[in-house]
Amino acid sequence: MRLLVKQNSSVRRVANVEITQHDGSIILSLVRSGTNQCGWSGDSTGNGFEMVHYAEPKSKTKRITIHASGRVNYHIDANPGINFIPCLLDLVDAVPIAVYLVPEIAALDSVDDTQSDDHVINLDARLIGSFGFKFYAIPFNMTPLANEIWRFIVEGHYGLACVLLPSPLTLPWPRVPLKSFSIVRPSSLLPQQATLEDQAFIRFQALMHMNQVRKMLASSEIKDQELEEIADAIVRNGRGIQGPNNIGIWEVVCNVPMRTRPELIVNFSDTRYHAQMIDMTPLDKRLDKVRVRFKVYDQQATRWVKHPVEILRVFLNAEL
Repeated sequence: MRLLVKQNSSVRRVANVEITQHDGSIILSLVRSGTNQCGWSGDSTGNGFEMVHYAEPKSKTKRITIHASGRVNYHIDANPGINFIPCLLDLVDAVPIAVYLVPEIAALDSVDDTQSDDHVINLDARLIGSFGFKFYAIPFNMTPLANEIWRFIVEGHYGLACVLLPSPLTLPWPRVPLKSFSIVRPSSLLPQQATLEDQAFIRFQALMHMNQVRKMLASSEIKDQELEEIADAIVRNGRGIQGPNNIGIWEVVCNVPMRTRPELIVNFSDTRYHAQMIDMTPLDKRLDKVRVRFKVYDQQATRWVKHPVEILRVFLNAEL
């Protein structure tokens, strides 16, 4: 999904927004083409602000990852900053994520063709000079913020909103050139991460499962209250085995974290098949006690299987 602005006939790109499907984290990329050899770094007050010369050119695109657990990573300079906010599944109010200051509309990258999922914001033709965007994490039922121009909601539960900061804006740091793009990181709301990554993962998986079950039951003639009771019971029993995806990976999600990463035992109706757990990447290790992924190998044909096969039973063995 792209966030674009349009003034008269000119369309410019502000940001890309992605959702990680496994845990519902939000990736906000403030997009600009090209690289920089140096930049300015310091705190939001401007104290100690100084120019930083990079050992290697750095992309002008800056990425902010807003994890469902409440951890916000700012991939802005050589030492990514970290903020902590409430778990996205527990938000009750708008929480500021970042302010993005733009020197002028013409400094943003031009866009030739819009796409079906683009969100295009029409700007007043009289807007001249510097302006900005303020991004907030929000609960699904948040009333519109002042000057809000865009929002999207994840799985009907939480999301991201954008507020327009009108022109003209003055950079609060006298030493920074007026033509600079600036990203202002607010103070961390919490002293530490609100929820462990694996707990947030389990909760988001349950939320997705509930939405899928509700959608499946929506066409039935079951009364609303009874439908919710049935949906709750189905979700409590877990999602079971999911897969395979388009590259042949199956997945089992635990309802609660295990003490250690479990061993996997899979019984197939056809004994020629064998399950092989997938080794964890460094990022996966945060979830190694709640998520097991595997591929299926056909020992007779000596190849990996990407199509569905009949599974009789799956055991996850985490010994004490």
